[in-house]
Amino acid sequence: MSGLVEQYGIEENTGFHVILSNLIWWSSVILMITAYRYRDMWKVGYAPWAYLFSGFLFFGLRELGHFSTSPVIGSLRYIFGICSAIFMTSAFVLFYMVLYKRKIINGISNYLPVSLAMVFPFLMIYLYFSSTGMNDIKTILSTLESLAWMLGSSVTIYTTFMLGTRASGGFVSVFMFSQFSAFAAFTWKLLGLLELISWSVPYSIREIIETLFGVFAFISVYLLTRMLTRLSRDIHGHKS
Repeated sequence: MSGLVEQYGIEENTGFHVILSNLIWWSSVILMITAYRYRDMWKVGYAPWAYLFSGFLFFGLRELGHFSTSPVIGSLRYIFGICSAIFMTSAFVLFYMVLYKRKIINGISNYLPVSLAMVFPFLMIYLYFSSTGMNDIKTILSTLESLAWMLGSSVTIYTTFMLGTRASGGFVSVFMFSQFSAFAAFTWKLLGLLELISWSVPYSIREIIETLFGVFAFISVYLLTRMLTRLSRDIHGHKS
């Protein structure tokens, strides 16, 4: 195994990629906070905004976990990643339901993603008290995170495509880069899953794809924030 690590860089380490990823995702969180201030410019309801913000926040927390080598922190990092996948997917599903299907989202649907996300911390606790080793727990959660992102990204690719067919102006670019981000996330996790079944992939390739995932996500939220702030200035007569 050590030979594979040396040859392919399978294990993640704290390097330039990790620092860059943290900068990208936490900058995105700041942009999301700014965009949320202008949420009245895009009336899609509270839940989509909450889940979109949570998706970015939880992935930022996931990336902070890279700075620790503890298997416990590593397991928690994957839980944050799973939650991020659930929340981001849910946000775009809700956008799709509100903007494309013209549906009114009821209370039960608003809380289903939270209920699903809560399963995984309890799963970790259950595995721990059933005498499963922390490294094994970390591997299980890593696999579940890969599956969550692959499934969630597949859904997001569809919802952003459909939303793009109904969008106009700057929203077209927002959904386009969100779709690019979903494609990158799917590819990143597919390669990680293939790694687990002994199909070795140079870790540098996965680093590049993961970075593209973050860059495309950052661009999408940047475009959204810029568009909403401009709309607010235009409506309220503020000069830039």
